Amino acid sequence: MNRHSMKLVVIFLLFYSLVNSQSNTEDKLQSIDYKDIPQEKVYIHYNSSLLFTGEYLYYSLYCINAKLNLLSDLSKIAYVELVGEDKKSIFQHKINLNKGVGQGDFFLPVTIPSGNYKLVGYTQWMNNGVKNNFFQGDISVINPYQGNQKNILETSDKKEINSDSDLIQNDNTNVKLILNKKKFTKRSKVQLTIKDIRSNLGYGNYSISVKKKDTSFQEASRYSTKTFFSLYESQQSGSPKKIVPPELRGELISGKITPVDSGTLVSNKKVAISIPGENYELKIAEADGDGVFYFNVDKAHIEQDALVQVLGDKEKFRITLDDPKSPDYSDLVFNKFSLSSESKSSVLERSVYNQIRNGYFSVKPDTLALNDDKSRFYGDIAQVFNLDDYTRFPTIRETLVEIVNNAWIKKIDEEQYVFQVRGYESSSNYAFLPLVIIDGVIIQDHSTIVDYNANKIKSIKLIRDLYFLNSQMFQGVIDIETIDGDYYKSFRSEGVYSLTLSKPLPIKKYYHEQYDEATKSTTDHIPDYRHQLLWIPNLKFDAKEMVIDFFTSDNVGQYEISLEGFTDKGKPVSIREILIVE
Repeated sequence: MNRHSMKLVVIFLLFYSLVNSQSNTEDKLQSIDYKDIPQEKVYIHYNSSLLFTGEYLYYSLYCINAKLNLLSDLSKIAYVELVGEDKKSIFQHKINLNKGVGQGDFFLPVTIPSGNYKLVGYTQWMNNGVKNNFFQGDISVINPYQGNQKNILETSDKKEINSDSDLIQNDNTNVKLILNKKKFTKRSKVQLTIKDIRSNLGYGNYSISVKKKDTSFQEASRYSTKTFFSLYESQQSGSPKKIVPPELRGELISGKITPVDSGTLVSNKKVAISIPGENYELKIAEADGDGVFYFNVDKAHIEQDALVQVLGDKEKFRITLDDPKSPDYSDLVFNKFSLSSESKSSVLERSVYNQIRNGYFSVKPDTLALNDDKSRFYGDIAQVFNLDDYTRFPTIRETLVEIVNNAWIKKIDEEQYVFQVRGYESSSNYAFLPLVIIDGVIIQDHSTIVDYNANKIKSIKLIRDLYFLNSQMFQGVIDIETIDGDYYKSFRSEGVYSLTLSKPLPIKKYYHEQYDEATKSTTDHIPDYRHQLLWIPNLKFDAKEMVIDFFTSDNVGQYEISLEGFTDKGKPVSIREILIVE
């Protein structure tokens, strides 16, 4: 390992320790010479700069180490926003990055007005760099279902719009696209070959779009990977007043606790977050002297609901979570797309095609690549009691007595009870209570679930060892899973705050149309007016050649094949080819 790599490892470990220890976190973050860590830059390959409501925006995101011009292994989360001319965000997506590459999409609803927008991409670490160093690409939206089109109607002061060809520089020095032919009939197979032409130098990460070129409209330009490198600065400028830490291991969720009584100290208070569900996530952090805390969420979660509470005396504190920091959009300059009256028939045709396509979406659905990781934070060391294997008892109280060995309920006074777990050692320290969980929710007041209906419970998992979660110690773990898995929906407790998280987008597997004898009986009667024939957001190319098959639609015209990405050596690759459907 070279000196540069060793230096980065040391700095990464320092950042990791800071966001987990939380002792005077803000002060320690400011003490780091952040210039020792390379900045990042983001490139987004998106399918079109002109979209109608009722269509999908597809995009692939590449996060680049700005010093080495290689895919970055620093940030694990990126952000994509669609920003209107009023500088307000239509959406903000969190994107999981796998070795610097991520993907997403957005269905444009009819609530979005016609107008000019910016597609913006960045990481939280980039918020420490020079102003306006985030990726920005132009997108124009036509909403034919709203009457007010003043934002895009042609006027006398119409500006010249750069076409895609102005900013696209075909680069096939390492990779070549080969079509089996140039012209195709409706619903016919297209064979596209990606070929490495320079002894493995073309190996890399790419995305491919095949979309109709609608010559009735003048689309705004899209940057290729090659022009992108020359446009975005790569160095930090000065030292920011407040460093925004990178998301090294996954989502970095930050917040602050404030005391209800001004005399209550917040330093070193433990804060717990539960992201419930079948694959729940549970984290404990320690607040610093200002009450600031950070959670590293490194496990994919489906649920957006989260429960946050201070451990011990939870009623004495208020909790707020921070929103992810967005760049400053005040200097954004928008493209001026305009629509002429001559385009009326084209708008009508494309709108009708979209309605037909969306009407048949249920028979051509995209699917989610689901996370199969159902492991708990404690691993597989728990003893499992599946209650259907036993005679059921009315409440948790009786169930612990009759079924769950080495766990019981201790009465403190007339109305207060605590759970206890017998350790393996005779000297078990019962001064520490067990960690009690239901469907991922930490239960601090054990008395509230003593008489919970055990007929709703699927299983109880028991750990008898002394258990440390972050720096908090527990005498064992009692993990209760209900049949419906939704205990959190009805859970209410003073001092427990229910908050909504912005979760990363799940990975999609996009539907690819197939026409052959085997599918003929089911596809012949279904109209196919796709504008987008193919979208592959993440293609790892590591062979001398790769063949991709896809099918044309009933929508005749000229289609553009767009390949964008970066070789393993960091060289940008941008290729365009044309095919015709007759």
